[in-house]
Amino acid sequence: MLPILRPRGAVDLRRLLEIQRRVAGRVSTRDEWKKLERVAGLDLAYAGRDRGCSSCVVLDLNTLEVLEERVRRVRIRFPYLPTFLAFRELEGMLEVAKRVEADVYMVDGHGVAHPRRAGLASHLGVVLDKPALGVAKSRLCGEGEEPPPERGGYSLLREGGEVVGAAVRTQTKVKPVYVSVGHRLSLRTAIELTLRTSPSFRIPQPLRLAHLLALKGLNRQPPPSAGEKGKDSGPSPSPCRKP
Repeated sequence: MLPILRPRGAVDLRRLLEIQRRVAGRVSTRDEWKKLERVAGLDLAYAGRDRGCSSCVVLDLNTLEVLEERVRRVRIRFPYLPTFLAFRELEGMLEVAKRVEADVYMVDGHGVAHPRRAGLASHLGVVLDKPALGVAKSRLCGEGEEPPPERGGYSLLREGGEVVGAAVRTQTKVKPVYVSVGHRLSLRTAIELTLRTSPSFRIPQPLRLAHLLALKGLNRQPPPSAGEKGKDSGPSPSPCRKP
């Protein structure tokens, strides 16, 4: 792990802010990849204040077939602080992310759609030096219009005149998800990846399966998710190709 991403000692907000600024300075929002064939979804489920289960599921991007799975019980060493989620979850996620082969990594969280442009997806991408994106269920920052109601519709999120992400409708007449670049991807590619991996549900399949695996690792059953499933309006968009 890069030293700048693991604060030592007591919580020092000034130190954390400096780390986030340094991470943001390393993030690339351009397409810097040769192929996108294996997509990894990461999740961390909690069991009390300082314990959890981290999971990673790798899918074939064309078929959404599961290729690899990793799950590991981890210790949570950092308290919950809004906008500082990476310091709480990244270490545990790396325990499984480093044990798989993937071309791009997806997390349930934000990348540059963060007040300091350094969300969990950006921390992960910078540490691994791999393409990464965040797909969140709620908006953290940025303003935008409601996206069109049909699957595939999206609207850009802007903060201070800067585009930080997009609200994306993965299923017709279902709540949008909030997509942002983590590292080494363009927003256009991040949106396309989100839609390609969401053929039937609001939440992309890599994240859904990773969450279920993490709950299984804790010997827990997932709660009912009313309204999550949506009707698939048609075939997935065309495969990602290097521009």
